[in-house]
Amino acid sequence: MIMEGHRILPDVPDRWGYHLRILQAQHLPDEPIPQIHFLSGPHPDTLKHLHQWIRLAAHHQSTWTGMTDFIEWLAYALQVSQTPPRLDDAIQVELYQHVNLLAMVQHPYDYFGDIISEGLGNGPWANPNNFYPTPMEICRLMAAMTLPDITKVSLQKVKNLRTARIADPAGSGTGRMLLLASNISLSLYGCEKDPLVRTVSLINGALYAPWLAFPIPDHILESDLPTDAATSDNATCTQALLAPGHLQAITSLNQPPCIASTLDEIDEHTMQLVLPGW
Repeated sequence: MIMEGHRILPDVPDRWGYHLRILQAQHLPDEPIPQIHFLSGPHPDTLKHLHQWIRLAAHHQSTWTGMTDFIEWLAYALQVSQTPPRLDDAIQVELYQHVNLLAMVQHPYDYFGDIISEGLGNGPWANPNNFYPTPMEICRLMAAMTLPDITKVSLQKVKNLRTARIADPAGSGTGRMLLLASNISLSLYGCEKDPLVRTVSLINGALYAPWLAFPIPDHILESDLPTDAATSDNATCTQALLAPGHLQAITSLNQPPCIASTLDEIDEHTMQLVLPGW
């Protein structure tokens, strides 16, 4: 459904087609990354549909439980999680009959980030980790201050930037900064300790930036590095948000795979990577 929406909807950039062509050809295409303009806030009708689907998933349970079960079901359906959903078969059938993700694809936004922060119910179970995403416009401002303005550089430079490694190591949340960075780079990294929020970031990747949820193999990206990158460690380095004190090694974003020794010091139960491969 999502791939088809990217392919046939005239107002939706065909990012899935772009991603699949890269994997098939084993090299980057000549055209730059299809650009997505993410909304500043949720599309009202799309948000309304999401709340309806969450109520379907809840089925006499708390709304918060319905939301977490729906996210688990959606992540499994999109193959960004290997954990089978806990929902009864009858509820899953209802969801398959009612859920249509094309509205989310047509109106790109981090919907679940807003929904999680709402709490959805009263009680200690609602937003237990106190997750509150940075507003999209603030993320857009930070991205504009931090990342290159691709409207003011040559087409060749725009294409070269596709292999730049961009990271949000200070808690990437539902991936808002990385979604904005997906207009520049095909090599995105982040880290997030909240498993629910981490799952949502992967769902957002599947919806809007396939290379966020299904990373392009290094050998493809490295084969398309600009010539000067071979002689300079910093040629494709893009500095994102500063890391917290215990992750200072991550502030050098040129070579994320070299940070394994730092990550070994982090408890795997309290710090989970958004993306594989770090």
